[in-house]
Amino acid sequence: MRLANVLAGITPVESSLGSLEIGGISIDSRKTRPGDLFVAIRGERSDGHVFLAAAARAGAATALVEREVPPPPLPCVRVASTSAILPAVAVRFFGDPSSVLAVIGVTGTNGKTTVTYLLESILEAAGCRTAVIGSINYRLAGEVLRTGLTTPFPHELQEVMAAAVSAGASHLVMEVSSHSTAQGRVAGVRFDAGLFTNLSHDHLDFHGNMESYFHAKARFFREFLPAGGKRTGMAFNADDPYGVRLAREYPDALTFGFSRERTVHPLSVDMTWEGTSLSLSTPVGPIELRAKIIGAYNTSNIMAAVCGAILLGVPPRAIREGVEKLPAIPGRMEEISNARGLHVFVDYAHTPDGLDRLLTALCGLAEARMITVFGCGGNRDRAKRPEMGRIAARRSHVVIVTSDNPRNEDPEAILRDIVPGIVAEGFLKASGPVSWEDGYYTVIPDRKSAIARALQIARPGDTVAIAGKGHENVQLIGDRCLPFDDRETVRAILAGDG
Repeated sequence: MRLANVLAGITPVESSLGSLEIGGISIDSRKTRPGDLFVAIRGERSDGHVFLAAAARAGAATALVEREVPPPPLPCVRVASTSAILPAVAVRFFGDPSSVLAVIGVTGTNGKTTVTYLLESILEAAGCRTAVIGSINYRLAGEVLRTGLTTPFPHELQEVMAAAVSAGASHLVMEVSSHSTAQGRVAGVRFDAGLFTNLSHDHLDFHGNMESYFHAKARFFREFLPAGGKRTGMAFNADDPYGVRLAREYPDALTFGFSRERTVHPLSVDMTWEGTSLSLSTPVGPIELRAKIIGAYNTSNIMAAVCGAILLGVPPRAIREGVEKLPAIPGRMEEISNARGLHVFVDYAHTPDGLDRLLTALCGLAEARMITVFGCGGNRDRAKRPEMGRIAARRSHVVIVTSDNPRNEDPEAILRDIVPGIVAEGFLKASGPVSWEDGYYTVIPDRKSAIARALQIARPGDTVAIAGKGHENVQLIGDRCLPFDDRETVRAILAGDG
């Protein structure tokens, strides 16, 4: 596409530059391809203007800049804000793909991934060819397209949507992170519906406090959802105080929760290790469901997905079929089968609320001891570390503290931040041979060794929860990205190969 056409209606371009042919869009000089339009973004840690020469060497045809860079190493078009203009440029270049897709966004602290998997399964049961953009991967009709950020940057987002349209997708289900709304990454997406799952302590290293975090989430409903020009629907978790606040702003929205005052609520719930059977009251009549996932919070996630399906006009038959056929979700309370009579689960829970929901759900079914293995990520909010320690101790008989993704922090320092919360609940540090009954904890920095210890001390009937990393298959230690998958580690240890 010619540069003049890419920027038509967005910003003026000199006639001498307008005829330049643009083959793609990039914001990272390391990923720039010949013929790209390089957009120089000023970020928190780096400034794209510094990398104009690198982009030119990579073959960029031209660049968008917001300040003069003498002498320019390639033809440049100056705009007031490159980050503000990027979504519109991407929409123009990729042909506005969301205008022909039915797009639903899911936002909240916890539950986004589970809700998107449920919606994907429901829509597929309804005969819709569905694309998903989420934290585990981006996929179409079950086939993985790529992995990346939960919500990619505007040009990547438009590119993925355009690929989905080319492959015949009719629907798109998207996780919408608070970073993406705060940074405007979802600008230019024409949403048909939006869901809010919950809000709890997370990402405060970025947002500063809970109120700012809430407003980043609320911005999706206040600004981005209605901006697409489509008839939009919303649904909020009204068991969550922040969901209640949003529901007050939008009284016509659907609500879901355990109270009979909610638009969608349970009439009955029965839970076993094998799954959940529930009857839901909905605006389209009662719906009987059987799901392979467990936990009260997953019942809430199911209700969110049902609301989304109703907003998109999916019939109850497809909702029932889609929920029932969905298998385990990668790294979301994923059970690892074994011959030892243990209940072993790997989960992504990495926030206080997420850990509490996970352990509460498992405690409700556990017939013996609860053994919990977890850690906290480095270069992230430190305030949640002792709180997660307190929660693990309250919900467990034995707690093993280990490394998560320490990144550039000292792993031992992270563990020291967690331990006071455990001790505050009266737990004793295990030293030497102990019975490993109620009220003991230990610290094992090496994650594989920590998992091995949990499985070593577990007896038939015990439940072992390994929390924090879920679907991740790498561990970030310093500047190294090392292969590590909790699920494969558990399987290897149980098989005697670990």
